[in-house]
Amino acid sequence: MSINIPVAYKSKINIPFGKLKEVVKWCEDNLVGDWRFTEDHNTDFPYNNYIFLFESERDYIAFTMWQK
Repeated sequence: MSINIPVAYKSKINIPFGKLKEVVKWCEDNLVGDWRFTEDHNTDFPYNNYIFLFESERDYIAFTMWQK
């Protein structure tokens, strides 16, 4: 996971407490391009809200479909 990547796609999601590791593991196992995540502090309830950033459209679509 690279820290400075060109961000073309992003997905805002709420991850229940204790489940972040599971999501990160899925990303490590399934995504092919660079990606990263950060906490989303621009909400009324800043806990458990994350923004996942993706370099490739393929990874963005795979992540979005996996989350549904």
